Amino acid sequence: MSKEEQFTLATDISLAALTGDGVFNFGEITTTPILASALGNTSNAWLMELMHCFAQGDVDAFQRITDQYSSAIGAQPALVSRAEVVKEKITLLALVSMIFERPSNERTLTFEEIASRTKLASAEKDVELLVMRALSLGLIKGCMDQVDQTLDVDWVMPRVLDETQLRALSERFREWAVKVSKTREFMVENSAA
Repeated sequence: MSKEEQFTLATDISLAALTGDGVFNFGEITTTPILASALGNTSNAWLMELMHCFAQGDVDAFQRITDQYSSAIGAQPALVSRAEVVKEKITLLALVSMIFERPSNERTLTFEEIASRTKLASAEKDVELLVMRALSLGLIKGCMDQVDQTLDVDWVMPRVLDETQLRALSERFREWAVKVSKTREFMVENSAA
């Protein structure tokens, strides 16, 4: 493929992922070698940055990138016409990332925590709609308590992880192994008595 064809393909893949329905695993896309080689150091390098913030579920980075590259984004009809879909997608991915980062035994989230992480205006109304959307799309499984304003998550969509996320997961496994070892020692000591 020529450099021009690679650039066009990488741009199209990025725009399709950002605006497409049902695309939520950006880790798979960002690890595709064509993105870095075809978009890096080009006029569309911002697309690669945007893809990475979606893979991280980082609403702050999304806002910074969209502010910084507003004219380039405005020149992309797909992004302009599907702006609400793109905003909803980054918000959903922020929720998924928030849940994924927590240990499985600490996945009860308050609406306030969710609103803070996802930058939603209303902890009650907006979070309820976000959670219902995430549940309906199969991104998470769990139970929402609208009275206590909490979300208990049993399952979160699997993800392709980058190096930073892998290190964090490795640290969680290490902590879990230490807990298992201590529990085992406790059981051995108390079963002998």
